[in-house]
Amino acid sequence: MGLIENFALYWEMFATSFLASLLVGVVLPQIGGMMYLRRESFVGIAVPQFAAAGVALGLYLLPQFSGLQESFLEHGHPPLDYLLVFAAGAACLSMWLFSWVLRRQSGEPGAFLAGAFATAAALAIVFLDAAPAGNNLAETVLRGAVLLLDHHGLWLLGGVCMAAFLFVLLARRTLLATAFDRDNAIAMRLPVATLELLQMMLFGLVIGAGVMTVGPILVFGLLFLPPLAAAALTKSLRAFQFLLSICGALAVFIAWPLSIDADLPYGPSAVITAAALTLLALTLKRLLRRD
Repeated sequence: MGLIENFALYWEMFATSFLASLLVGVVLPQIGGMMYLRRESFVGIAVPQFAAAGVALGLYLLPQFSGLQESFLEHGHPPLDYLLVFAAGAACLSMWLFSWVLRRQSGEPGAFLAGAFATAAALAIVFLDAAPAGNNLAETVLRGAVLLLDHHGLWLLGGVCMAAFLFVLLARRTLLATAFDRDNAIAMRLPVATLELLQMMLFGLVIGAGVMTVGPILVFGLLFLPPLAAAALTKSLRAFQFLLSICGALAVFIAWPLSIDADLPYGPSAVITAAALTLLALTLKRLLRRD
């Protein structure tokens, strides 16, 4: 079977999943890039894991809602808009908690975040084990369900991703100003508190939606690897933002034929591809410095 026939077959089978992965490949690196520029990447370390714990909590509580439970039994998967409340809620709450604690903590933030990550991972496993359908859906929650995504889930993911993407583009200069000199930004009467609240809400929504569709592993990779690659290739803010989405889109695009042909899980394949692109960018940076 030729390349065109293969592509047509894959598109017919995985079009929704492919579009969803491309969407998060473009948008999640923008969120990770903003965290990188604001020196808040460490805050995002445990956030996807808390979103996964939120999904597990939603599965645990699902039998308490008879209508949603009937829908789950009929279709075989929980309603995404129901799980989004738990995933995004846990992500937003953890982002706020980390920001609040780290502003008041004088010690090493890495230890606190590592402990939070371990706690979130433990909570996810405990809730999945206690949920009636947890054993059947545990692997799906932890590795991502992008191959099972339907058009309703794609629209939901697309809506929150586009809202966050526009927010980053329109508010990036103010967000960066507040990160480097918050007191001066407040003195200039910039809407610091409002923008930071919107950032937490929108970023939490996207991370939560990403975790319950493509999985926490791919969300981790797209948040942190493309900013490293883009920062290695340019010092211009505009070029940096452009390269963020290029690196993320390339990673998710290249991973599709690799995962299908080699029969590998998609999320980890995309992360390994993103890591390879990042290593290539860092190598190019070192070679250019020698010249």
